[in-house]
Amino acid sequence: MAQTDVPHVSVASERLQLVIEALSYASVDEFDSCLSLLQRSNEKDEFSELETAFSIFVRELGEAKAELNRALTQQEAANRELEAKLETIEMQQAAIRELSTPIIEVWAGVLCLPVVGVVDSQRSAEMTETLLETIVAKQARMAIVDITGIDVMDTKTADHFIKMARAVRLLGAECIVSGINPGIAQTLTHIGVDLTGVRTLRSLRDALQLYLRETEQLVVQQKSHFARRESEI
Repeated sequence: MAQTDVPHVSVASERLQLVIEALSYASVDEFDSCLSLLQRSNEKDEFSELETAFSIFVRELGEAKAELNRALTQQEAANRELEAKLETIEMQQAAIRELSTPIIEVWAGVLCLPVVGVVDSQRSAEMTETLLETIVAKQARMAIVDITGIDVMDTKTADHFIKMARAVRLLGAECIVSGINPGIAQTLTHIGVDLTGVRTLRSLRDALQLYLRETEQLVVQQKSHFARRESEI
């Protein structure tokens, strides 16, 4: 069988060196430098076709990489914008929580928490936490939870306030629930909510007046006690 002659292409070592060097540039994404080296040769032979094909490949690869980098840059910008929006939303939610749980020091040692709107489990937990922290910070002796702004009371809502009152008492302070209107009173009676241990009053004014009366009585008792001790001495 006759041996088939395989054509050979003679390439100068300098051209091969240029291709190798161009490959090294392409490996580190230096596509412009790579193309610049590949375009130095002006010879037209079989090897130049390979150089041309390699140049086209490198050019398309560079364009694809550039497009990818632009897409990544846009994605990073979108992520930063999303993070900024999420941070803004969190700040707004924190501000809303603070506005929805305004605790007022109406008297020395007396705090008032006016409640308006719907009270769910999450809001109840937030109100209770804020109220307890404020009681400790202000060394308050009484906390008045005013529910005048609540029109409808169900079993779960009533249970939230009962737990809140019990938590306040555990800190050594007294808790009064004021603002009980006739409709809420009838509802609580109808659904059989146990308000044992929870002091309730019709209005915030009644709660403050009760505090003043009890404070005056306490002062009178203390004066009487000191007077007896002085007389015994």
